[in-house]
Amino acid sequence: MILSFMSYPVLAQNSNQTLSEKLGYPADAKLLIIHADDAGISHSENIATIKALEEGGVNSVSIMVPCPWFPEIAEYARLHSEEKDFGLHLTVTSEWKNYKWGPTSSKNMVPSLVNENGYFFHLEDSIRLKADLGDVEREITAQIEKALSYGIDITHLDAHMGAIRTTPELMEVYIKKGREYNLPVLLSEDMSSLETVRKTMKLTAKDIVVDHYYQADPEIFAKGMESYYEEILNNLKPGLSTIIIHLAENNEEMKAVTIDHPNWGNVWRQEDLDFFTSDKAQELIEKNNIIMVTWRELRDKIVRAD
Repeated sequence: MILSFMSYPVLAQNSNQTLSEKLGYPADAKLLIIHADDAGISHSENIATIKALEEGGVNSVSIMVPCPWFPEIAEYARLHSEEKDFGLHLTVTSEWKNYKWGPTSSKNMVPSLVNENGYFFHLEDSIRLKADLGDVEREITAQIEKALSYGIDITHLDAHMGAIRTTPELMEVYIKKGREYNLPVLLSEDMSSLETVRKTMKLTAKDIVVDHYYQADPEIFAKGMESYYEEILNNLKPGLSTIIIHLAENNEEMKAVTIDHPNWGNVWRQEDLDFFTSDKAQELIEKNNIIMVTWRELRDKIVRAD
């Protein structure tokens, strides 16, 4: 099942245009990015992500450079750079019980980011409380440079577990790194640090702030994911929205990766995959006149526009 996307002519930009108009859509358009995090964690994650890109509603993906299966998804991204949308899920945590990764840069270059075993810390709180800003910048720069060296046409940056957005100081590093590489970074009004950041650095028209940001949490997972996603699609508001999802096949590999971690675990990821490759998802997008857009459009028509 392949989703069909509505299209409109590109309009000339002026300073009074809404973000929708800058992309070439009506001012009151309902724009949506269905975005899959965590590509590169595992083979199961990669094959599910590719399936959703090719057969389902997912139209944007972010890749975790430090993870063991990065080369596989990097090769796919390189070969499909013109038609697929791949950003980087900047990673400074390693949350699973028995499945770990460490920095892309040398461990001795980012000592505040690693534990006694040389892996990233388990929780984002460790980054908020312990991370040196210079170490964070060195590490995320190394991840960006590695992705570029693999031939990935990076469309945007976002943050694994939100770790590099947990303080205003970290968020400033995150925003500045996007500007350095001329890439949009995922920001939304729901991010607690953004209000403080606005007091210390000026956001410009090229800093994309998503109007509506959706991501399931453990309480929603317990109640049922399908009804949650149906409600979002049936009630989507005008402006730019993004739904953040996590995909994988529920198989032995993912059971081992996510052992003792049902939240964002193997069952959760299979449910996300099932919904966003379903006919129902396609029908709801079409019924509600939702326009699918990508970070590539935001990058090329706004961030990199003259």
